[in-house]
Amino acid sequence: MKKSFLALLSGLLLAFAWPEIGIFPVLFFAFVPLLMLEDEMQKSAHPKKGRVVFWCAFLAFFIFNAITTYWVYHATLFGAIAAFLVNATLMATAFYIFHKIKANTRDRLGYVALLVVWVSMEYLHLNWELSWPWLTLGNGFASVPDVVQWYEYTGVLGGTIWVLLMNVLLFRLSKIKTTKAMFLPLAVMIIPLLSSFFLIPDEEGDAKLKVLIVQPNIDPYTDKFTVGYEQQLSNFIALAKTELTQETEFLIGPETALLEGIWENKIEATYSVRAFRELQKELPNLNILVGASTYKMFGHGESKTATARQIRKERIFYDAYNSAIFIPDSGLVQVYHKTKLVPGVEKMPYPSVLDKLAALAVDLGGISGSLGSDNKKHHFMIDDKIITPLICYESIYGDLQKGNTNLIAIITNDGWWKNTAGYKQHFTYARLRAVEQRKTIIRSANTGISGVINAKGEVLESTNWDEDICIAADVELNNETTFYSVFGDYIGRLSVFVAFMLMITSFVKGKLRK
Repeated sequence: MKKSFLALLSGLLLAFAWPEIGIFPVLFFAFVPLLMLEDEMQKSAHPKKGRVVFWCAFLAFFIFNAITTYWVYHATLFGAIAAFLVNATLMATAFYIFHKIKANTRDRLGYVALLVVWVSMEYLHLNWELSWPWLTLGNGFASVPDVVQWYEYTGVLGGTIWVLLMNVLLFRLSKIKTTKAMFLPLAVMIIPLLSSFFLIPDEEGDAKLKVLIVQPNIDPYTDKFTVGYEQQLSNFIALAKTELTQETEFLIGPETALLEGIWENKIEATYSVRAFRELQKELPNLNILVGASTYKMFGHGESKTATARQIRKERIFYDAYNSAIFIPDSGLVQVYHKTKLVPGVEKMPYPSVLDKLAALAVDLGGISGSLGSDNKKHHFMIDDKIITPLICYESIYGDLQKGNTNLIAIITNDGWWKNTAGYKQHFTYARLRAVEQRKTIIRSANTGISGVINAKGEVLESTNWDEDICIAADVELNNETTFYSVFGDYIGRLSVFVAFMLMITSFVKGKLRK
């Protein structure tokens, strides 16, 4: 009973430390009950202590996942349950490996293993086919970016190290209980906070861009598929015109705002593009970025991709994409294809194994089925200004690896999750991207929160849920390149190496002991 209580307590503490649900300081001691449980089991004579540790950890992390990401069920009950199970299993496995290394080596090496094995697990979750890094521990500071301004050097994995190290030190403090032992936890708490204070940038940007952010507020469960695409586009342009001026340089609309099926092979001739071209005749300085579902036909003899679809029984193949369409004030339309696709929704991971489950996948805002993700375009240009587009799920990933940029533009459709913590968490994560890259972020959501975030992670302007509205703003641009933008998730790569070496050491010592 005591073990179950400790597992339950850790799960609840983690959940109620998460953005939009609880308060972040709880993260620093949320693992302590689990560490107490693990330490007790290691010292016990229980014949299956490893199994007990795993299942207690699984219970804690399942509770953590279920409370913090419960809102996924609005879009897909199957996907929500699958996410809870997969994530809890990964987290419990990392905790179990830490337990085994600690048991086979010594305590201090074991706690080092907790840090590097957990970070390795999060790094895996950023890069494998079932990627779902929503609950990376470093994301827990999303609503308070002032305390993690050093993310420009470490990214969110640095925050994960901070959380785990504090938990280990507080757990050790609970065992030692001396005044002297308090100094190290205090130092580990205070030094990152002081660093953040000194790292907050105070310089203005190198240039400004006049933008208009449109939030059309289309219900994705009803209006999106019952109102014709012509009418929705007309409403979008009418809403934009309420704030557009001759000085507006950049108009941004949300993910899949254009419901017309757009074939890239003849994109300039589509109804939606022609309608925007008419708008540009009235506003010749206007550049437009908007989300759409696009398709690309493969020519005769052209090599097909793994995601190519066949039109009925004909020998005609095409790819489907969740795309951002850029319509410059002069020149041809350009297209960016979303690369970080939602597992089980926009792509079927490990298709040779999981294709039979494809029918159970439910669309979260793009196109159901396996989408293409090839990309020839990573940036758009407005004169000499470089704009980096991110589509929905991509904004959870800090390691963009797309070269230098002046502005990050996020387009998303958060209406699938209804009025829950989900869309709020999604918005706050963008604040971490701003700090990591030291770039202003403009965000257009179909509904949810659209807004402007500066390079400090401060929200300058934002909208509310369930309102059709525009935001006109002069946003700052800069040419700054951060350490993290150059080296990406180096902490994850280093942790994988150290964790691998520790697992080998543990395995060898375990064999020798036997």
